[in-house]
Amino acid sequence: MATKEEIEFLYDLERLLISRRINKPKGSYSTKLFKKGIDKIAQKLGEEAVETIIASKNKKDAELIGETADLIYHMLVLLVEKEIPLDRVIQEMMLRSKK
Repeated sequence: MATKEEIEFLYDLERLLISRRINKPKGSYSTKLFKKGIDKIAQKLGEEAVETIIASKNKKDAELIGETADLIYHMLVLLVEKEIPLDRVIQEMMLRSKK
């Protein structure tokens, strides 16, 4: 089970990505994605999804964990680009779990 600190990390990352989207500091990978726009962000998300699927078929848990981290990161970038707060996704998941 994730600790409060581990969950808070996702919100910290979301805030950092919002800052990167607004301020666009040079040398930041996130800035490069935001500058290239939604098409590039969506492409990267798709690539990471495929890599996660491939990793799930392998026997190395570390590979799956790494690819899942990349997938979640790129999903957060997409949400920030679309100005959808992580809270909204979590709330939707909570609603669905009650059905």
